[in-house]
Amino acid sequence: MLIITKDTQSKTQKGFTILELMVASAIFAVILLVIAVGVMSFTNNYYKGIISSETQSVARSIMSEVSQSVEFGQQFTSGTGNVNWYCIDNTLYAYAPGQQVTDNSPSQQLDQGYHGLLVDEAGACSSGPTAAIQKNLKSGNSGIAALGSGVRELLNQHMRVGVLNINTTNGNIYTIEIEVIYGDNDLLASTTNFANESCKSISGSQFCAVADLTTTVEKRL
Repeated sequence: MLIITKDTQSKTQKGFTILELMVASAIFAVILLVIAVGVMSFTNNYYKGIISSETQSVARSIMSEVSQSVEFGQQFTSGTGNVNWYCIDNTLYAYAPGQQVTDNSPSQQLDQGYHGLLVDEAGACSSGPTAAIQKNLKSGNSGIAALGSGVRELLNQHMRVGVLNINTTNGNIYTIEIEVIYGDNDLLASTTNFANESCKSISGSQFCAVADLTTTVEKRL
């Protein structure tokens, strides 16, 4: 026969103390915090890698197209202003320096427009971009979103051109430089000198990238 005394019963019903529960909760909270920080860091690095890769890819694509035009082109003219442009034979490259491409109500105050870098292969361009292309590249909502026949946008959404230089110092040898920037103004170190741009080290910097490429091309024709 088993006799359960009062002392034995109280010992068998003993549980966690409040202090033990607090310590366990604190340890669990720390573990969750470490996991959350790790997940956020992984996510930020993932997006930064994707955006950096996309920006580099667009910059290389533009460089390849411009380089080929220079290499096999014969006539070369250029001009600067609100819209900078290069005309190589019948191919026009026109861009608004520092203007970010967006199709979501572009703001002139945020250096945004519907387009940033256009190529027009529709015909002669030695006199510069047409009025329609200049309108396409106008900042803010007043620009034209739709492009004319034969005109293409070379940038993706949220991108802008900081630099597009085509220079020759030795006859048929041309140096080409292209800087493509991804990100809104608040993520950029300078919004007055897009030609020497970098990303701020702040929250959201994973959505900012700069690709700067330079190459030398010899004209073949």
